[in-house]
Amino acid sequence: MKQRLAMIGVIAAVGVVQADGATKPRPAPAKLAQAVNLENRRLVPLKSFEVVMMAKDKTSETIVGKIDKPLAAGDRAQFSITGAKSCLFEARWAFDDAKDSGDVDLCNDPRIVFAD
Repeated sequence: MKQRLAMIGVIAAVGVVQADGATKPRPAPAKLAQAVNLENRRLVPLKSFEVVMMAKDKTSETIVGKIDKPLAAGDRAQFSITGAKSCLFEARWAFDDAKDSGDVDLCNDPRIVFAD
């Protein structure tokens, strides 16, 4: 009798799963953007900007994208990403008044905006 009750419980559970839709669709895998849109909303020019990919052993790095010339206040630029294999990178930038760096995910949003 106990064996039969256990089997009924399994069948009931399977029936519920099938009624809800046995499997949920997987989200599409993240795809790295081929180009990055960069916008400078600051009041000072952006002197340099680069996207860097670190090696797995953290001993070397590769620049996978950068702007070719300074970006004036209020301007926009687009540059391509080459040789990248992941989504997460380090971005490095320099303005006339400051320089800094930060992590960026270029699979989810290939748009970077600088603002005061």
